[in-house]
Amino acid sequence: MSKISDREIVLPGQMLGQGVLAGTHCFKEGKSVVSSVRGLARMDRKFAKVVAFDGKYMPKKADVVVGVIEGYSAGGWFIDINSGYSSYMRGEEVTRRPLDEDLKRYYSIGDCFTAKVIDVDEVYNSTLINPWKLKGGMIINISPKKVPRVIGKGKSMINMLRDKIGCKIIVGQNGRVWLSGNKIEVINYAIKTIRTIEKNAHKPGLTTKIEALIDKELNKR
Repeated sequence: MSKISDREIVLPGQMLGQGVLAGTHCFKEGKSVVSSVRGLARMDRKFAKVVAFDGKYMPKKADVVVGVIEGYSAGGWFIDINSGYSSYMRGEEVTRRPLDEDLKRYYSIGDCFTAKVIDVDEVYNSTLINPWKLKGGMIINISPKKVPRVIGKGKSMINMLRDKIGCKIIVGQNGRVWLSGNKIEVINYAIKTIRTIEKNAHKPGLTTKIEALIDKELNKR
């Protein structure tokens, strides 16, 4: 039996219901299911889970991330993927003879790129493949938990942002967002809009509401 409504905001330690199964970010306490984080409750008659509002990125196989080069080894790069865990990319991703070449020819510290997570070990250290360098632009971080809302169902939100605002936007599953445009004002407005989405991610019908806000802003220009 549920004690709260579906899509209700809950706090750590708050009881969600009794006699239901405990899902993500929940635990059993006697017959009760209790939230372990601050987030958005998703409830039905048999199951309870919470979508956390905050938290570091936990890499998963097949995720596409936005990474930043933070160091070198003899045959590859150490990558910052906005996580508490290590990430690595082998030199073979860009050259057949990584031990015989200066890898700085391909990627330098601070360079930004997209890549795919090909492997995650038992302690969540990850390996990346298929890098694509991102030149110029700006990077912001959002909560990885809010990434699905920024992308939208069937990429509805992100495609709308790109079309309406006229800005290149790439969203990594790790909560990194890369933006590029011809004018800094356009990039700044895109960032402002993404922050609005992040803040209101728990609200239904968000794509329609954000589109209306953008149209209103564009009509002022």
